Parts: sequence; structure tokens; C-alpha cells
Amino acid sequence: MTTWEFPCSEPATISVTPWAAGSVAISGEATDVIAVEVVGSKPGADVDKLLDQANVSFENGRLSVRGPKLNGLLQRWKGLDLTIKAPARSDCHVHTASADIALVGQLGEVSLRTASGDVTIAARSGTLTLETASGDVCIEQADSLRVATASGDVEVGHADGDLSINSVSGNVSLGSVSGQIGAQTTSGDIVVKDIAGGRATLSTTSGDVRVVVRRGLGVYLDLGSLSGRTRSHLDEVGPAYNSPEAALNLRCRSISGDIQISKAQAAA
Repeated sequence: MTTWEFPCSEPATISVTPWAAGSVAISGEATDVIAVEVVGSKPGADVDKLLDQANVSFENGRLSVRGPKLNGLLQRWKGLDLTIKAPARSDCHVHTASADIALVGQLGEVSLRTASGDVTIAARSGTLTLETASGDVCIEQADSLRVATASGDVEVGHADGDLSINSVSGNVSLGSVSGQIGAQTTSGDIVVKDIAGGRATLSTTSGDVRVVVRRGLGVYLDLGSLSGRTRSHLDEVGPAYNSPEAALNLRCRSISGDIQISKAQAAA
């Protein structure tokens, strides 16, 4: 295990690149010290060599962390686990290959890029931008979010703001959302469990689209599927139904997938 500590009481900028395998965990919390810890993911003869190659520096409010170079025998390494504790509202920029990423606490602007690592975010943050090839994404809460993925699934628990998700074959699952929402997939399904207002544009080629609309909400619907079935179970009554001035403007498109719009069940 190798550790570093740097005095810092103000939000910092954290840069991690490139971190190939293992994991990266970052916490934004009330502290006046940046603490960095690196340990081997699994015991092995090359762990000490890898730890020696980890490069950590802090200057002018910027923490830079670089992982070991992968060459020769080190290509068979099992990875390193990196843990960073930094002042709340610190910005984060992380680039990994297969290393998983986990964020907690309170952070500032966040930019993440990974090939096959999974991403778990339980942190409150500013604008969140995320790119992944095959890693799955699980986000507890977001105010401003941009996600691009090839085959990874994307799950967002709560979002209230500007949300954009683009996926090729991964599924998209949204919990309670409102605001400006855009989700697009090729073959993945799109599921919205509770939409409370705003403007949503959901489109897929062969995947299905299922949306549950909060009760009592005026909705303007624009639905279309070329060969799939399109169904709405909303109450077609009231002046707010299918009015462009409704609280929710919902546009759903699919080529061969089904589209289903449902009303949330009444509270017990």
C-alpha cells in the first residue's frame, strides 16, 4: 500500500489518467487534506513494481494521478485500487480502461471515460459527462447529465434537469425524472418509471419504450412506431390532455419496437 497526503481546504481539480485495471473511488467530503491511497487489487509478485510506478502530484489546486505503464511482464497485472478523499465540490476527470469507477459525497464538474469498467455514482455533482464502451452505469441522482455508451446499460434513479443518454445496444432505465430529457438507443429498451413533467424525446430502432406518467399531469403525446404496437393508457379527458401547453411534452419513436404509455398507480 502507498499513501499520499496534501493540505487542501478548498475544492480541487482531480485528474486520473490512465488507470488501466482495478478500481477508482473518489469521495468529496468536508476535509482540509487530500488523501490518496493505492493498493494492489490482488496479491502478486508484481504489486510492488506497480505501486512504484503510480505517480501522484499536487500543485496549484490540481491533483494529478497516473497509473503504471503496461508493458512487458506488467501486462499480466491484476490491477491497482485507487482511493481519493478530497474537499467537497472538487472537480473530477477520470480515464480508465477496465477499472471500475465509484463516486460518493459532493463533487463539482465530473467527466468520466472508461472502456469496460462499470461506473457507480452516489455523489451530488455539477454537470456529469460520461463515456463508456461496455461498462454499465448506475447513477443515483443527477441534475445535468450526458451519457454515451455502446453496449453498457444505463440506470438513473432521479434526475431533474438536462438529461441526454445515447446507447447502441444497452438498455436505459430512468426512475423519477423531469426536465429536458433525451434518450436514444438502437436495440436497447428505454424504461421511464416516473416522469413528472418537462419535455422528453425517447427513440429506439428495435427496442421497446415504456413510460409511466405521474397521475394528474397534463400530457401532450407524439407517438409513432413503424411496425411495433403503440398504446396509451392515459385518461383522454380534460383541457390539458394532448395540448402543446401541457406540463409534459412526450415524444416517442421506434421502428420495430413497441411503445406503451401508462398512468402511475394511485397511492395506497
